Amino acid sequence: MLIKSIRCQVEEQKKELFSDGQTQWEQLGHMKGFLGQLGGWCEKDSNTAWIIAFWENPLAYQQLMKEEHDRIFIDSGQGKTYESISVGFFEMEYQPQQLASVLETAKVLQIKILDSTLKILRGKSNEETILTARANSINGHPRTSLSERMQVEEAWRVVNANRK
Repeated sequence: MLIKSIRCQVEEQKKELFSDGQTQWEQLGHMKGFLGQLGGWCEKDSNTAWIIAFWENPLAYQQLMKEEHDRIFIDSGQGKTYESISVGFFEMEYQPQQLASVLETAKVLQIKILDSTLKILRGKSNEETILTARANSINGHPRTSLSERMQVEEAWRVVNANRK
């Protein structure tokens, strides 16, 4: 399974526009190989949006990039709403129950990136690791250290139409 981590720095006055644009990615729900995505605003820096997308494999993701990504991105107008963007890719074995727990019910998540490992934890006081993934070679191996709690925005949640 391929996991795409997207972080955007958004000016306060553009947060609503960014959020509206993010809802346009709902179209991914019908793409072959797309498993789901969710995102929200980080608690430490409320102007940072963090989106996590899940794909069956890198080929499914590359198909999106060739066929649909640019159209959705342009139609959403989202490119005019953020100051900066950082993207990272991670891979792990597909774990349907853990993924469903994240995609369908998560309200608050703790997301950590340390060296080349991504961890997604249930964001309550008794944090439990739900998913752990290693950096993918699509963009090299990020050497970053991040840890953020994220409030999941319901309007940004997209689950593959075949999973519902």
